[in-house]
Amino acid sequence: MGIKGAALATGIGQVLTLVIYIIAYLRYELPVKLSAKHKRPDGMIIAKMYSIGIPATLNLALPSLLISALNGILAAYSQSYVLVLGIYYKLQTFLYLPANGVIQGMRPVISFNYGAGEKERVKKIYRIVLYMTGVILAAGTIICALFPAKLIGLFTENADTIAIGKTALRLICIGFVISAVSVTSSGALEGLGMGIPSLMISLCRFIAIILPLAFFLCKLTGPTGVWNAFWITEVVTALISVFIYRFSVSRQKDLK
Repeated sequence: MGIKGAALATGIGQVLTLVIYIIAYLRYELPVKLSAKHKRPDGMIIAKMYSIGIPATLNLALPSLLISALNGILAAYSQSYVLVLGIYYKLQTFLYLPANGVIQGMRPVISFNYGAGEKERVKKIYRIVLYMTGVILAAGTIICALFPAKLIGLFTENADTIAIGKTALRLICIGFVISAVSVTSSGALEGLGMGIPSLMISLCRFIAIILPLAFFLCKLTGPTGVWNAFWITEVVTALISVFIYRFSVSRQKDLK
C-alpha cells in the first residue's frame, strides 16, 4: 500500500492503544478514576500545566531550529558538510535517547519527593541521575572517538564525506559528558515544576550560544568551526545550567 499503508498503520496503532487503555480501565482497579465532577476546568491547574508544558514543548522544538540554522551555515561550503551534520544527528539520537530516558524516569520521581517535602532525597536523585547520564554519554564519547569512520560509514561510502565526518565526530564528542550537567539540570527543573528556568538552559544550548558561536568560528576557521561550536557550547551551557539550577532551587524555601 506504500505511503497509505504507513498512514493506516499509524492510525491503527493509535486506535489500538486507546482500546487497550479502555479495556484496562474497565477491567482493573486503577488508582485514578475519571468522573464528571473532575471534568470542570480549573484555572490554577491549567495555568500550572501550561507553565510547564509550553517550555517543555519549546525544548523539543529547539533542536530542529538549530539543525536548520546550521544547515544554512554549512551549505555555503559544501553539501558534504550538511550531510555530515544530518548523520551526526541520527547518530546522537542513539546516545541521547537512553540519557533522556533516564531523565524521563527522574521527572516523576523527583516531583513526588519534592511534593512530599523530601528535600534531601531530591538532591540525591539529582546526583544519581547526573552520574547515570554521565556514564551513558561517556560511553558515547569513547565510541565516537575510537570509531568515527565506521560510524559515518554506516550512512555513506564517499571517502571525502567520511573524512569530514571523522573530524566532526571527534570534535563534537568532546562535549558529550559535559552536556550531562545541562541535560540533567533541565530535566530536574521540569520535574520540580520550573519550566521557565529549564527553557533558559535549552535556549542557551540550542540557540543563544551555539548559533552566534558557529557563525563566528566559521568566519575564522571555516566549516570546522561548527563542530568546535558544539563542545564549546556544552561547556558554557553546563556552567550556566549549574547557576540556573542552584538559583532556582534556592528560591524554593522547602528545598534550601
